[in-house]
Amino acid sequence: MRKTSMYKSIIIILISAFVLSGCSILPESKIPAQKPIVKEPAKPVITKPGETSGQTIKEQLAGQSEIKKFASLDELQEFLEVAAVSTLSYSRGMVGMGVGFAEEMVSDSMAAPQAMMKSETSETLSARAGMGGASDDFSKTNVQVAGVDEADIIKTDGKYIYAVVQNNLYIVQAYPVETAAVLTKIEFKSRPQDIYINDDYLAVYGADDVFYNTDLYSRFRRRGSFTFFKVFDITDRKNPKQVRDLDFEGNYSNSRMIGDWVYFVTTNYNYYYIEDEPVLPRLLADGAELPLACSDGAKCIMPDMYYFNIPYSSYNFTSVTAINVRDAEAALSQDVYLMSANQNMYVSKDNMYITYTKYVSEYQLETEVMKEIIYPRLSAKNQEKIAKIEQAENYILSPEEKMRKIGEIIESYASSLTDEEQRNLEVELEAKMKQKYEDISKELEKTVIHKIAISEGNLEYQTFGEVTGQVLNQFSMDESKGYFRIATTKNRTWSRYDQESQESYNNMYVLDKDMQVVGAVENLAEGERIYSVRFMGDRAYMVTFKQMDPLFAIDLSDPRNPKILGELKIPGFSNYLHPYDENILIGFGKDTGESEWGGVQTKGLKLSLFDVSDVSDLKEIDTYIMGDAGSDSIALNDHKAFLFDREKNLLSIPVSIRESLGSRGWGNLTFSGAAVLTVDEKGFTLKGKIDHSDGGRPSSEDYWGGYQYWDNTVKRSLYIDDVLYTFSNNYLKMNKLSDLELVKKLELKKNASGSNDDFKVIN
Repeated sequence: MRKTSMYKSIIIILISAFVLSGCSILPESKIPAQKPIVKEPAKPVITKPGETSGQTIKEQLAGQSEIKKFASLDELQEFLEVAAVSTLSYSRGMVGMGVGFAEEMVSDSMAAPQAMMKSETSETLSARAGMGGASDDFSKTNVQVAGVDEADIIKTDGKYIYAVVQNNLYIVQAYPVETAAVLTKIEFKSRPQDIYINDDYLAVYGADDVFYNTDLYSRFRRRGSFTFFKVFDITDRKNPKQVRDLDFEGNYSNSRMIGDWVYFVTTNYNYYYIEDEPVLPRLLADGAELPLACSDGAKCIMPDMYYFNIPYSSYNFTSVTAINVRDAEAALSQDVYLMSANQNMYVSKDNMYITYTKYVSEYQLETEVMKEIIYPRLSAKNQEKIAKIEQAENYILSPEEKMRKIGEIIESYASSLTDEEQRNLEVELEAKMKQKYEDISKELEKTVIHKIAISEGNLEYQTFGEVTGQVLNQFSMDESKGYFRIATTKNRTWSRYDQESQESYNNMYVLDKDMQVVGAVENLAEGERIYSVRFMGDRAYMVTFKQMDPLFAIDLSDPRNPKILGELKIPGFSNYLHPYDENILIGFGKDTGESEWGGVQTKGLKLSLFDVSDVSDLKEIDTYIMGDAGSDSIALNDHKAFLFDREKNLLSIPVSIRESLGSRGWGNLTFSGAAVLTVDEKGFTLKGKIDHSDGGRPSSEDYWGGYQYWDNTVKRSLYIDDVLYTFSNNYLKMNKLSDLELVKKLELKKNASGSNDDFKVIN
């Protein structure tokens, strides 16, 4: 019995992957090489988006990293018009990559420990000129880098508190506590997301749901999301005046404020170009679209435009815009990057680093094998046919149609082989694939880091680097003494060409100012992934987890020779690490235990105190467990919800506590609010709990979606002098730090009066 059909299927699968991956079967000698353009604003080579004809996989990956710059809008338009992107090509490739994505869990790393004894924020908060009666002793937003502010739902300047509650932004006179009162409510029709405070200026942003109802939007043919960014002059806290009103076509991605400048990042997913529509995402000021053609005296925006030679499945624009929040007349500056997707962002005082992860799929490997083995065996006539099919523009033949036509040629070739020849070909293809897979194992998942210099609103692209693995979040990155440090997890992969699955492992890389890797520690904690990282001067602390919680201490004092100094294994894991001082770390995460089936069971919230003074002998000094399985905290996923001050011996964390019902299932929700503890070198002591439920016990029904539960949930804690302020959607509560006695409770409410187009000021 003939088995020709089985071998045909193998070959057809390979050739299908070949075309779907956007690659050409033509050998290198048939394709003119492209010269990448890096940094210099020279004219790029405009090719089919993602064209990788004649390139090896390593050359393709290099092309995906090297940045190119469009010299004009016409060049960008030509690029977008050259060929339609194929969603199928991307989705098929991603299916083949076999990467097991781990769940996102947020961890933290901060700046040097001496800068973290008190949380830092924008330096402008320290200079509150003209703010009479304000306290100098107040908590600031818990940020990653001192002097680089991060947006949040609540801010204080020592006298006033500014807080976002659903569609409202409240201005509260909070100090002195005896006269605390809600002064003003700005009621938005669109929901604010976060805010910045810069002396007498308040910036607020969020998804613009009102803009879709305007006449201007109705005239747009390209539909998509818009993000608003407003600046208010709050010199008179009772009468805020809007001084800047911007709308970005796209979704909010990330931001930072340094000095008077907010660096605001938006992303347009699945962006599509329509003839006679603006080729770039729109930016509006005061309801009018900013033109891309600049003339003297006119407001405009003309960004630098960058792209990569990647197999675009869709056009996703990442826009970085510098906005002066104190000078409404200051010009905007902007860079736009045509990416497949952006992932994480780290910002120092001098540089912004934007990352994305690129992958190699098995289909790409199969493509290269096909090029090396199958193509030379085809007749000259069939080679010519394939060349003509591939050279057709996508609007003439879609990638799927090309696949079908080339598949017919390959099938015809396969049918001409004997059974023995087909079996030999299969063996040859599989052997070659295994070799390719082994050779390129470190290239299967790589993070590309793009470095952008920032200064006083100026943006200047510098260079890029790349490392093996995927970044957990912004806190896995750090800049120190001109070096960039980054921790990654290389996720587990499964492949039919690798009999033994490749376990995940973790890495720490050091890159120089030119983003070249100069030092590395690789293959840490095989089978585990990173849960948190903390950079402290010349050291890094990394927590990985699968069944136990290894805390690694890594020496980075010699950037070219990083070393593991010590390791501690304990039950549970820490999502967040915070320095108590240079020798002690606070860890916050979950406790774990063994389930009745022998696996790992996640239990209650866990605080750990680590002694790292002797890195060769790391110790867990003390632990404090809160609740059982199902207990949760906003601070596990948002470092800004974690309030710690060593001088005040204060630790305040929002928690939701569940008590066990046995070995199975979650227990009853018994408390939701803020847990307030004291911390010293010996351990933790619970000082008390503050809830916002008016004494009522939270119910499981509330937890599973009731608005009352979420309104009663404490989201943040802050202090001014000797008073702890806890914040929920319903209340701002004020308790004495000494004994947590309630001093005052403000209901966040204000009656409406007055109006504006998309917001009301109520005072």
